[in-house]
Amino acid sequence: IHHVLPRLAGGRLVGERVAWVALVAFTLAAAGGTIAVLLGGGEGRLLQELPPWADALVLLGAVLTAGVATVTVAPARHRLGPTEWYLVGASWWFVLVGVVGVLPDAGGYAGAIQASFYRAGLFGLWLVAAGVGLVYFLVPRLAGADPIQPSSISILGFWSLAFVWAAAAPASLVYGAGPDWMETIGIAAAIGLVVPVAVIVADFVVEMRGRWEEISDRVTLRFLAAGAVALGIVPALELVAALRTSAAVVRFTPWTLAVDLLVVLGVVASWLFAFAYHVLGTGTAPARAEAARWHHRYSLLGLGLAVAAASLAGIVLGFTWAAGANSATLTAAGEGFGTSVAGIGRYLVALAVGLVVYAAAQGLFVVGAFSPVVRVASEPPIEATEPVDLEIEGGVRRVGWGSLRWGATALFVFVGLLVWILPSLDPELAEPSILADEVRTYPVGSLEAAGRARYVAEGCQTCHTQEVRAVVADVGLGPVSTAGDYAHETPIQLGYLRLGPDLMHVGSRLDAEALRAHLVDPRAERPWSFMPSYSYLSDADLDALVAYLTTLR
Repeated sequence: IHHVLPRLAGGRLVGERVAWVALVAFTLAAAGGTIAVLLGGGEGRLLQELPPWADALVLLGAVLTAGVATVTVAPARHRLGPTEWYLVGASWWFVLVGVVGVLPDAGGYAGAIQASFYRAGLFGLWLVAAGVGLVYFLVPRLAGADPIQPSSISILGFWSLAFVWAAAAPASLVYGAGPDWMETIGIAAAIGLVVPVAVIVADFVVEMRGRWEEISDRVTLRFLAAGAVALGIVPALELVAALRTSAAVVRFTPWTLAVDLLVVLGVVASWLFAFAYHVLGTGTAPARAEAARWHHRYSLLGLGLAVAAASLAGIVLGFTWAAGANSATLTAAGEGFGTSVAGIGRYLVALAVGLVVYAAAQGLFVVGAFSPVVRVASEPPIEATEPVDLEIEGGVRRVGWGSLRWGATALFVFVGLLVWILPSLDPELAEPSILADEVRTYPVGSLEAAGRARYVAEGCQTCHTQEVRAVVADVGLGPVSTAGDYAHETPIQLGYLRLGPDLMHVGSRLDAEALRAHLVDPRAERPWSFMPSYSYLSDADLDALVAYLTTLR
């Protein structure tokens, strides 16, 4: 952001020292926060695991970054283009998302709704929006053209991407205990996600029309294209995860991981690599072009293998749970879960191999991007053979300075009210159920409360869920969960993946002795288990953790 905006504004970076302070804040938050999480000091909230002090540092860095971006581009406020829209808008959306992140957990199921909105905002309004801004900066430079000018189609892409991606937040809670109308909004937005993606990709393709063969920096172009293709696939995967028919199969399976990998590594990382190669090569092909090409190939190979494996694992696992219920053989918990594990074992191995290949490929990035630059002479690009008009009748209305500042804020507030605040105010979410009052209450200082804290610190929600849905795949796991079941829990531990059995009612299936034995040596009775041994915990910690798990009944 701080590299691009001064070049578009025709000036220098305003507040360079402030930008360095922001970088230091981000670095301290990432390094210190990660160490704190590894030492058991995480918050236990999905994608918000960093301790509060680290969240505060992230927010500080975001505010400083957005402030520097704003004052830098201010002199060009009357001629803003798509690049400025996305980069300035994304920087302030990141601030607002950071505010959501530093707020205390709402408690109960409202905490899950808050987390879903945070996730959608982080991915869509910050990572993807900023990535699109970088592409709008790179495309005309590769094509040897002037910066892309505002058009009706670029305006449509900007506002629709921000609205639809954020509004799709509740799609991750389909068949959950939240209000049905909230889930419906999320599903509708997930369906509509194809519109902004198609508009943005079309805008890029049109800008490059007639210029493809004349670009000398092929590595940058390849990574831009890879990110665009990944972005085009994301709506399809999100739709499968959102529609009620398919969500009943793939929710809580590695399908969710496939979507996240595609967004972070496929879309955002690919565009960052494109930007790095272009900037470090000062616009020419990398000096170590062969290393850069292999970096691209192995990155795509590793990512493609990982996403395909996770997707297939999600389908197989979901249908295995459903098949077990239909055949009166419980495969979603207990001994029968070994059948589920056996079905996806090969896919998880392929997923791990794909991620290793992707990680190893980044060594080639260091070689390809940071070698001394060799200037490469290039011919002037050939203009498109004929203009392509994608304008909407009635002319173009620019996104002005006021529209960008207030419009972006108003959009965030409106969507937040729609899919976070209003659903969280539903009285049923705060009304404790009999189950919550009788067994899922954890007084401060109690052994059960200490055990729940240990459960959170160990990150158990990464592989275990605590939610029984009203779907065939969850038949046999116990009573269907209601929002009131979580009324006394902060933070809620719904879970991310179900790579281990659901624990919502595990205390009804296993007694304290069996739970303790499984924690100490998971594969003694269940050789198929993925769970690591927790024998390193002290006897007091094990006693507390077992006491907490026995309340889950």
